[in-house]
Amino acid sequence: MSPEQLPQPAPKKPYEIFGFTENESLYWRVSDNRFEEILEDKQTVVHTIQESSNNYGEFLFVTASRPGLQERICITFFGLGYHEYRERWISNEWFWYQSSPTRELLGKKMDKDEAKEILSKRQDFIAPYLSENTQTGRGHLFETLADMTDEDGAMAEMEELDSLDQWLAFIDLQTPPEEPPPTGDNLLDQASREKLPPLYSGEELGLDAIAQVKFFTPDALWTWYASEFDGADIFFGLVNGLELELGYFSLKELQEVRGPMGLPIERDLYYEPKTLRELKEMHGQERRG
Repeated sequence: MSPEQLPQPAPKKPYEIFGFTENESLYWRVSDNRFEEILEDKQTVVHTIQESSNNYGEFLFVTASRPGLQERICITFFGLGYHEYRERWISNEWFWYQSSPTRELLGKKMDKDEAKEILSKRQDFIAPYLSENTQTGRGHLFETLADMTDEDGAMAEMEELDSLDQWLAFIDLQTPPEEPPPTGDNLLDQASREKLPPLYSGEELGLDAIAQVKFFTPDALWTWYASEFDGADIFFGLVNGLELELGYFSLKELQEVRGPMGLPIERDLYYEPKTLRELKEMHGQERRG
């Protein structure tokens, strides 16, 4: 069998040339110790080290190569920088990707001691920042997604989530704010205050005065109808409780009183104003019936 007919060895994949483990290949990164081992290896040539940026932040980029079957295989590592999406400093690991072995790149070669000095200076530069905990829930989510897929896939997922957040924010703007419950401090709201005439102003009207506001206990049968208000605390109107009678009652007391089941007194949001006469006749019939 001629040499041309002999089975040729299958070309190794880039990560095999650099001896990456399955996890290092799967997650596209190596530990700082493994990175140092790779650079120290006699087969490794360091071509360039430079500070630069990519879609994820500003890092130190180290491009190295090893001999492949037909040409040198180049890998670029980046680390020792702040990852904007993961929201943390990359200090003890290095991400990697395959680079093109251009003639210009292969023509450069760095002394490994010089490379170590550059790496050491960069580590000293970022050291003061490493104790800061800057990762939020968003950064943690991105990191989880990136480790499940890859950086680009995680970015796409986050962009979709941002679009969803914007849509939800738009919906929130279209939704009118909820009214506070008509109890406690909001038992008498501003709109109701403005409807009520001053105390004693309707004496000449008698039972023909209009009760503008109704209060009630959800867990009992008491109701209060206010036709006048002193602007601070005292109402005049009709009270339907143990007796059905005209009289004075206090806003402060209504705010503090609780029914037999502990429920606060409420303002009736759906009440339509009626005269004191109409209300007295209505509740009088109920009592007689």
